[in-house]
Amino acid sequence: MAMMNDPRRMAERLRALTELEQRLSFRISRLSKLLDTHAARQLAVHDTSLTSYRILMVLGIFKETTAADLSRLMVIDRAQISRSVSDLLQQGLLEQQPDPANRRKRLLRLSPEGQAALATFEPGLLDRQRVFTELLDESELDGLTRAVDKITRYLADTLEAPDAAPATAARPDL
Repeated sequence: MAMMNDPRRMAERLRALTELEQRLSFRISRLSKLLDTHAARQLAVHDTSLTSYRILMVLGIFKETTAADLSRLMVIDRAQISRSVSDLLQQGLLEQQPDPANRRKRLLRLSPEGQAALATFEPGLLDRQRVFTELLDESELDGLTRAVDKITRYLADTLEAPDAAPATAARPDL
């Protein structure tokens, strides 16, 4: 690369990168993209998209919820959730039934096949989680968690997206 041999151009690039990295939202966005790409690569061997995995993971934790609730919890466009849910239903990984409290709504849950699929690829993603937490010492992890929660809480409030707020929002001491 020609730039590598030109100290002036390299210095200008380093200055520009340093300025760019002073923008916190840019750095968080870049980290988010790297996390998504990393997870997607792990899931590619299972022929599963990141959105599909996240739907299965959320349903594995919540047991049962609606597509609209998934959209709010995951902060993903309803149309994208709808497409992914349709695909997962066709693959037999999800089951749906009318919501007894509101017959117009459909409750989603993992089918036995969905539970098996989640059990197949979740260990690798949990290992990934472990690696990330081991990269940080306890105070770094605590500080990162608090900072992410604070920014998330602010954005959830600003955007009137209460389902996107961290569970610790009810406990400001955390």
